Amino acid sequence: MIIPALDVLDSQIVRLYQGKYDTAQFYPFDLQTRLHEYQNAGAIKLHLVDLEGARDPSKKQWQQIQAATSKLDTPYQVGGGIRAYEDIKQWLKAGTNQVVIGSLAVDQKEQLAQWIQEFGAERFVIALDVNKTENGWSVATHGWQSDSSVSLFELIDFYLALGVYDFLCTDISKDGTMTGPSFELYQQIVQYSPAAKVQASGGVSSLDDIKQLIEIGVAGIILGKSLLDGAFSVEEAIACYRNA
Repeated sequence: MIIPALDVLDSQIVRLYQGKYDTAQFYPFDLQTRLHEYQNAGAIKLHLVDLEGARDPSKKQWQQIQAATSKLDTPYQVGGGIRAYEDIKQWLKAGTNQVVIGSLAVDQKEQLAQWIQEFGAERFVIALDVNKTENGWSVATHGWQSDSSVSLFELIDFYLALGVYDFLCTDISKDGTMTGPSFELYQQIVQYSPAAKVQASGGVSSLDDIKQLIEIGVAGIILGKSLLDGAFSVEEAIACYRNA
């Protein structure tokens, strides 16, 4: 599916370049209005990220985001600064369809496993944001400010065994660049584990990119900067996905 995405920083819609906060490009769009535009354009799922919360959980923007999503009919997934049991409980109570877990999924696997069992595996999307290194794909954490030593595929195996099938994977070097997705990354994941439902994120700049991702076999395509900058519309992206 096509999944329009909005990142929030300083209570504004923003895009970063390769996850770097000092590259923030702010957009003069109202968050609630933009979400409803995406919904009305036919999106069947939306993606939201609290970038302030991802960087510093003490500065969460959840009140603003929850106000903007309160009247949505379209299911949405949300991430950024979700690091504790109460965080997960709060978001599910607020109406989110799924919580997107990044740093916690790397740093506290066993603890998260307990919460997955309690809340239900279908409520979780595991966000695996990676940098390519000489040793393969290195998973980054804490708003992409730190690299872990955990293997990408080790994490996929761990969460598949718990019944979680949704994985949002981002090649950080592609994020916000509009230079094309990391096709190599998604090919490797799909070939490694066909059971994983991969959401491709980062770098999509054209309808041809969407077609290639569909051919690879990803389950979802996250679209952020391409929609904000008007490279194509939600309607065009959905039509491309359906006709591929």
